[in-house]
Amino acid sequence: MTAHPSPGNGQQQLRRPLSPVEAALVAEACSRSDVVWVKPGGAERYQAVWHTWHDDAVAVVYGAGEQMLPVLSGEVEVMARSKDTGAAVIGFLAHVDTLTAHTPEWDAAATVLSTARLNAVDMDQQRERWASGAVISLLRPIAVTVAAEGRDDTPTGALPPLGGPGTTTGKKPFHLGGRLRRALRLRRRDEDDD
Repeated sequence: MTAHPSPGNGQQQLRRPLSPVEAALVAEACSRSDVVWVKPGGAERYQAVWHTWHDDAVAVVYGAGEQMLPVLSGEVEVMARSKDTGAAVIGFLAHVDTLTAHTPEWDAAATVLSTARLNAVDMDQQRERWASGAVISLLRPIAVTVAAEGRDDTPTGALPPLGGPGTTTGKKPFHLGGRLRRALRLRRRDEDDD
């Protein structure tokens, strides 16, 4: 794993444009998955963010009726992970470019996001809802911070889930029919086939 210095503790990072190889790695990793992990400046943890790759940037929509994120501005850290293993593939700093509704850039990004949006309940009103109550931003890569091999043994860097009503950390919930009975039924079926 190759690490490049990242900003923090008041240190100024030396910037250079992404090399063609780095730009291709970022584009490939972000194009292969619908989720990247974003850490806004000052945040303690990364947050999973649904996105699409558009105009050489990570395009995200958040706000009214969409994923809830803190307002993204300035620079954010982005981590792309392997869709198969969850291992970190590439991390980069990105400049947040928030688009103004109904401009040509916003329309182009909204079209790509709308096409990729799964389970939309209001396709007819979606773009107007986004224009009035959501934010579309492009996270433009500016510096690679981590480049990994993406192997199975590469650590994911994931943190345990925050506690809350949607987190199951103890005993698994009861299932009607029970897991044990199902396992016994499958074992008997396999024995009968022999």
